[in-house]
Amino acid sequence: MSNHKNTVKEGEQSEQLFCTECFVKMEYTVSRPISTSDYDFVVDVNNKLLKVQVKSSRRQCDGGDRNVMICKGTNAVKSGKQGKYPYPEDSVDFFAIHDVNNQEWYIIPRSATGDAKQIRLSKGEGKYSKYKNNFEFKS
Repeated sequence: MSNHKNTVKEGEQSEQLFCTECFVKMEYTVSRPISTSDYDFVVDVNNKLLKVQVKSSRRQCDGGDRNVMICKGTNAVKSGKQGKYPYPEDSVDFFAIHDVNNQEWYIIPRSATGDAKQIRLSKGEGKYSKYKNNFEFKS
Protein backbone atom coordinates (compact mmCIF):
# COMPACT_ATOMS: atom_id res chain seq x y z
CA MET A 1 0.00 0.00 0.00
CA SER A 2 1.36 3.39 -1.01
CA ASN A 3 1.73 6.34 1.36
CA HIS A 4 1.02 8.65 -1.60
CA LYS A 5 -2.07 10.73 -0.92
CA ASN A 6 -4.78 10.53 -3.54
CA THR A 7 -6.20 14.06 -3.44
CA VAL A 8 -8.82 13.29 -6.10
CA LYS A 9 -10.18 10.40 -4.05
CA GLU A 10 -10.12 12.52 -0.87
CA GLY A 11 -12.06 15.24 -2.71
CA GLU A 12 -14.63 12.69 -3.90
CA GLN A 13 -15.02 11.41 -0.34
CA SER A 14 -15.66 14.97 0.86
CA GLU A 15 -18.28 15.38 -1.85
CA GLN A 16 -20.08 12.25 -0.65
CA LEU A 17 -19.95 13.43 2.96
CA PHE A 18 -21.37 16.79 1.89
CA CYS A 19 -24.28 15.03 0.16
CA THR A 20 -24.93 13.00 3.30
CA GLU A 21 -24.99 16.13 5.46
CA CYS A 22 -27.37 17.91 3.09
CA PHE A 23 -29.66 15.08 2.06
CA VAL A 24 -29.81 12.86 5.14
CA LYS A 25 -29.28 15.30 8.02
CA MET A 26 -30.78 18.51 6.59
CA GLU A 27 -33.33 16.79 4.30
CA TYR A 28 -32.44 18.97 1.31
CA THR A 29 -32.76 17.76 -2.27
CA VAL A 30 -29.29 17.50 -3.79
CA SER A 31 -28.62 17.28 -7.53
CA ARG A 32 -25.41 16.73 -9.45
CA PRO A 33 -24.84 18.10 -12.96
CA ILE A 34 -24.31 15.47 -15.65
CA SER A 35 -21.83 17.63 -17.53
CA THR A 36 -18.75 19.57 -16.51
CA SER A 37 -19.62 22.74 -14.62
CA ASP A 38 -18.10 25.15 -12.10
CA TYR A 39 -20.20 23.67 -9.29
CA ASP A 40 -20.38 20.14 -7.91
CA PHE A 41 -23.98 20.18 -6.66
CA VAL A 42 -27.23 22.08 -6.70
CA VAL A 43 -28.85 22.13 -3.27
CA ASP A 44 -32.52 23.02 -2.87
CA VAL A 45 -32.74 25.05 0.35
CA ASN A 46 -36.28 26.24 1.06
CA ASN A 47 -37.14 26.25 -2.67
CA LYS A 48 -34.00 28.20 -3.56
CA LEU A 49 -31.51 26.41 -5.82
CA LEU A 50 -27.90 27.02 -4.78
CA LYS A 51 -24.79 26.08 -6.78
CA VAL A 52 -22.16 24.59 -4.46
CA GLN A 53 -18.50 23.85 -5.12
CA VAL A 54 -17.03 21.37 -2.60
CA LYS A 55 -13.39 21.74 -1.56
CA SER A 56 -11.38 19.84 1.02
CA SER A 57 -8.17 20.52 2.88
CA ARG A 58 -5.68 18.70 5.05
CA ARG A 59 -2.96 21.37 4.83
CA GLN A 60 -2.24 22.81 8.23
CA CYS A 61 -0.30 26.00 8.89
CA ASP A 62 1.51 27.08 12.02
CA GLY A 63 -0.98 27.49 14.85
CA GLY A 64 -3.47 25.00 13.43
CA ASP A 65 -5.00 27.25 10.76
CA ARG A 66 -5.86 25.75 7.36
CA ASN A 67 -5.11 27.13 3.91
CA VAL A 68 -7.68 26.09 1.32
CA MET A 69 -7.43 26.53 -2.43
CA ILE A 70 -10.77 27.80 -3.80
CA CYS A 71 -9.76 28.40 -7.39
CA LYS A 72 -10.08 26.84 -10.80
CA GLY A 73 -7.40 25.99 -13.29
CA THR A 74 -4.11 24.25 -13.22
CA ASN A 75 -0.52 24.79 -12.22
CA ALA A 76 0.48 24.08 -15.82
CA VAL A 77 1.19 27.69 -16.82
CA LYS A 78 4.16 26.51 -18.90
CA SER A 79 1.83 24.52 -21.14
CA GLY A 80 0.04 27.71 -22.17
CA LYS A 81 -2.90 27.18 -19.83
CA GLN A 82 -4.33 30.10 -17.88
CA GLY A 83 -3.12 28.81 -14.52
CA LYS A 84 -5.15 29.16 -11.34
CA TYR A 85 -7.92 31.75 -11.22
CA PRO A 86 -10.98 32.55 -9.08
CA TYR A 87 -14.36 31.04 -9.86
CA PRO A 88 -16.46 33.57 -11.79
CA GLU A 89 -18.78 35.36 -9.38
CA ASP A 90 -22.01 34.07 -10.90
CA SER A 91 -20.81 30.47 -11.38
CA VAL A 92 -20.91 29.38 -7.71
CA ASP A 93 -23.16 30.47 -4.85
CA PHE A 94 -21.32 28.74 -1.99
CA PHE A 95 -18.09 26.91 -1.26
CA ALA A 96 -18.54 23.90 1.01
CA ILE A 97 -15.12 23.42 2.56
CA HIS A 98 -14.34 20.22 4.39
CA ASP A 99 -11.58 20.51 6.99
CA VAL A 100 -10.70 16.82 6.79
CA ASN A 101 -8.41 16.65 9.82
CA ASN A 102 -10.97 18.20 12.17
CA GLN A 103 -14.05 16.82 10.37
CA GLU A 104 -15.55 20.32 10.22
CA TRP A 105 -17.47 22.07 7.46
CA TYR A 106 -17.46 25.71 6.40
CA ILE A 107 -20.27 26.72 4.04
CA ILE A 108 -19.03 30.07 2.73
CA PRO A 109 -20.86 32.32 0.27
CA ARG A 110 -18.88 33.01 -2.90
CA SER A 111 -19.59 36.71 -2.30
CA ALA A 112 -17.58 36.52 0.97
CA THR A 113 -14.42 35.24 -0.72
CA GLY A 114 -14.05 37.95 -3.36
CA ASP A 115 -11.48 37.04 -5.99
CA ALA A 116 -9.33 35.03 -3.57
CA LYS A 117 -7.71 31.89 -4.93
CA GLN A 118 -6.91 30.70 -1.42
CA ILE A 119 -8.45 31.37 1.97
CA ARG A 120 -7.34 30.67 5.52
CA LEU A 121 -9.60 29.00 8.04
CA SER A 122 -8.55 30.05 11.54
CA LYS A 123 -8.38 27.59 14.39
CA GLY A 124 -9.74 30.36 16.62
CA GLU A 125 -12.02 33.20 15.57
CA GLY A 126 -11.37 34.38 12.05
CA LYS A 127 -12.94 35.91 8.99
CA TYR A 128 -14.78 32.71 8.01
CA SER A 129 -15.59 31.34 11.48
CA LYS A 130 -19.23 32.46 11.27
CA TYR A 131 -19.70 30.06 8.35
CA LYS A 132 -18.71 26.96 10.31
CA ASN A 133 -21.47 24.35 9.93
CA ASN A 134 -23.53 26.88 7.97
CA PHE A 135 -25.81 24.21 6.52
CA GLU A 136 -28.64 26.74 6.51
CA PHE A 137 -26.62 28.43 3.73
CA LYS A 138 -26.85 31.90 5.29
CA SER A 139 -24.93 34.69 3.56
